[in-house]
Amino acid sequence: MTTPNVYLPYPIPQTTNELEADINALVNQPGVPTELTNGVYAVEESPTTQADIDQAEANSDSILNE
Repeated sequence: MTTPNVYLPYPIPQTTNELEADINALVNQPGVPTELTNGVYAVEESPTTQADIDQAEANSDSILNE
């Protein structure tokens, strides 16, 4: 007989600052390979990611103004 998966409730980040804090807590903990940490930050800092963020913010602003 196998034991069922146990899912612990985790608060959903409500702001980008909360999300950033969660990501940093995960990738900066002991035992996480440096390559993974560097990869996460490379994605965050890439021009493509920044363009996507800018587009999402622009869409959000236009919806709020309607």
